[in-house]
Order: sequence, then structure tokens, then C-alpha cells
Amino acid sequence: MRVEQIEAFVKTAEHGSFAKAAIALGMQRSTVSAAVSSLEDELAINLFERSGNSLQITPVAQALLADSQRLLQSAIRIKQLSTQHLEGIETELRIARDDALPEVFWHQCMHDLHKQFPQTSTSVYLLPTQEHQEFIDNGIVDITFGLNNAVEPAFRLGMIEQRTVVSPSHPLANLAQVTESDLSQYTQICLTFLQRGQLVIQNQIGRQYSGLTMYELIRDAVLRGDGWAILPSTLIQPHLSQHQLVSLATETALSATYFQCLTRQANRKVATWLRNRVAYALTHEFKGV
Repeated sequence: MRVEQIEAFVKTAEHGSFAKAAIALGMQRSTVSAAVSSLEDELAINLFERSGNSLQITPVAQALLADSQRLLQSAIRIKQLSTQHLEGIETELRIARDDALPEVFWHQCMHDLHKQFPQTSTSVYLLPTQEHQEFIDNGIVDITFGLNNAVEPAFRLGMIEQRTVVSPSHPLANLAQVTESDLSQYTQICLTFLQRGQLVIQNQIGRQYSGLTMYELIRDAVLRGDGWAILPSTLIQPHLSQHQLVSLATETALSATYFQCLTRQANRKVATWLRNRVAYALTHEFKGV
């Protein structure tokens, strides 16, 4: 029993004729008919009742059809996975990222990835960039993306502006110029991450702070008026445009941070595709944001 025989049987059953099955398979009608006949001889059963130009599937063939379809799908998948391996396409890609880029971007990005590489399984883990190196070193993930100002040039994909922001109702929003001393008087919403088993607060200025692990959580806290924060412009631009947030006039009101990518294995096709997709977005879709 060969895959070609099963494929000819399945397509003939699905289309109801040898001619239509041949068109679907891009083969000659006689080739499809011969493949079905050889399968019938091997199984010692009739798969179709033939009467002139009429073709009718037999009850026993109807009972075999579902299993034959599954067998054909398995054969196709085996061939795809083998080809994928030979072409250097990963069967699995484990991703860690922060949330400096909008979720809508990542949703579209992953949709495009699965369309481009349908046989590659993916898993995504969301955590602060400061923890990414440990996950790479321990082999937990294959590739990471996130904001990190202290990153080697080889790992930089682009830059993202950061702004010091508050809600319009916050007292700091009324000051024409805001000093570090002014900021220290109010609660700062900070990024929190693990470092050698200890919780670390990033860029803490004053004594009062509220630590959160994701930029979106920090943004939402600022929108509620819980404090001020330094946030990537990619996440807050719509809120600034709608006057839901105010960018403070401070010495570091507008700064830039590198967006990095770390990988365990270079030149793997899916990881490279994803890296290039994010790099393109940083220089085109998010340029100037």
C-alpha cells in the first residue's frame, strides 16, 4: 500500500470521479484510475462500482474513507516535517518578550509567523527584559525581545523613545517644569524584575514607589492617577493624543532606550524571520513613536 494509492482513492471519493480527482492532483485520469485499481487488487475489495461514466463508492470504501484521510494527512505531515528539518526550519520556537510593543503588533506578528511557517509550534512567555539573559543561558527560551539600555550593539534592533508621564489630574501635570525633586515627592510606578533571587526596582527616584512587572500594568496605573512613570512611547502614544496622559517637562522628559534581541542559535529560519519582522517594525511602523 503506497501513499499515492491512498491519495488517489481519497481524492476520487471526495470528487466523485477519476477525472475531477486527476485535475485536483494534477495528474492524468488514467494514472489515478490505475492507482485506485492497484489498491483494490491489494486489498481484494472493490472501492468503487463502475458503470459507464458513473462512479459510486462502495459501502466498505465509505467505511475506510475516514481512516484513509487520516493516513494521508499523517503522510503529508511527515513529509512536511522532514522537509522543514532539511531546510533548517525549527519545529518549535520558544519566545520570551516584554510588552514594550503593543499587543496588537504581536498578535499580527504571530499570525504572520504561523502563516509563513505552519509546521512550527510556538510558545510565548511574557517577562521583563532584565530576566531574558538568564532564560537564554538556561536554555528555557530560544529568542527574546525587549527594552534594555545596557545592551551590546550586536543585539540592538532599534530604539524606542520613553516619556515621563502622568494623568491630567495629577498635581505634577500642572507644573511648567518638573525637577527630580518634584518627582521624588510623588509615587513612582516602576518596573520590577528578579535579579539573583531578589526583586529589583528599575530607575527608582523617590522613596515612594509601586513596582509592577509589565509596562501595560504601569501604564494602566498611571491612567488611574496612581502616580507617574517612565514609559515607552509605543504604548502610550494613543493616550497622549487623546489627552488621557500628559508628558512632563523634565530634564529627561524624552529619552530613548534600545530594543534588544537575544538568541540561542544563529541563522535559524523562523527565529531570523521573527527578528527581521520586529526590526522592520521598529524602523518603519514605530519610527518616531
